[in-house]
Amino acid sequence: MPKLYNFIYTLLVALGLYVSYSCDGAPSVTNQQKPNNTANSSQKTDTLPSTLPKASWRNPVMSPLGADVARIIRGYYLVGDFDKMLQFVIIPPCYTRKQIEYILRKATWGYEIKVNNLQWMEDSTFILNVRTNRQNTVDAEQYVGRIINDTAKLFLFPEKENLFPYYGDEDLEDPCQLKDLLDKIYFAFDKTTILPKSSAALKTLVNYLTYNPSLNAHFIGHSSAEGSKAYNKALSEGRAKAICDYLIQHGISKNRLSYEGKGDTQPLAKNDTEANKSLNRRVELVLSKNTNIEER
Repeated sequence: MPKLYNFIYTLLVALGLYVSYSCDGAPSVTNQQKPNNTANSSQKTDTLPSTLPKASWRNPVMSPLGADVARIIRGYYLVGDFDKMLQFVIIPPCYTRKQIEYILRKATWGYEIKVNNLQWMEDSTFILNVRTNRQNTVDAEQYVGRIINDTAKLFLFPEKENLFPYYGDEDLEDPCQLKDLLDKIYFAFDKTTILPKSSAALKTLVNYLTYNPSLNAHFIGHSSAEGSKAYNKALSEGRAKAICDYLIQHGISKNRLSYEGKGDTQPLAKNDTEANKSLNRRVELVLSKNTNIEER
């Protein structure tokens, strides 16, 4: 039976079939076709509306064959069908579609998962308890989602190493906080020196890590394409290190911090205009679970 189930589920994903539930709990199978307006569909992703009605579904995440929304997302992710995957995902509004696809391509999420419990929250948010299996190691995670337009969707956290795990203290109504902070850290031209106008953002980042001791932070520096490959790598690494040095000086344990530089090897845009070059000069943040909590 497990082999038959896996075959049927794989066939559903391959055919683009998914199961949604109406608000009275009755299941219906829908052929998921791309919208006719293809000019806009490539840029459309779901973000949070300002208000949401309280859902009354009995179980919004399970199909008649037992496939839950987390496994549907994982199936599309593993075959690289981001168009279909993102129909079941809530992404922060501050990220462009191109940035999200870039993050998905380099993410490590996709290990074997199985939902074993569903918890409803008062605001129609639901939490999934998920059993994970990575390299023959069984563990547990939680994902969080909401019902939007009669479809169960999971929140995606672009700054996290594994995209979907929910730690319980994330601000779901303001998911762009960390990205906004990094965008407000400025460096002197062609240097690793942090400019004074970055002070407010850096202090907020210190506070965030101080009050979230369960998280480790990994900073990845990137540059535009001027200069040699070696120089750009050194510059991008130095800028990521400068942020770590500031955090250490203001009380964050160095054991929770790491950094690297990618130089100009992972651009977000072509290095053909100054606007595009500025997009490529950036520092990214990747959060992971800290198993050795030392501070509070």
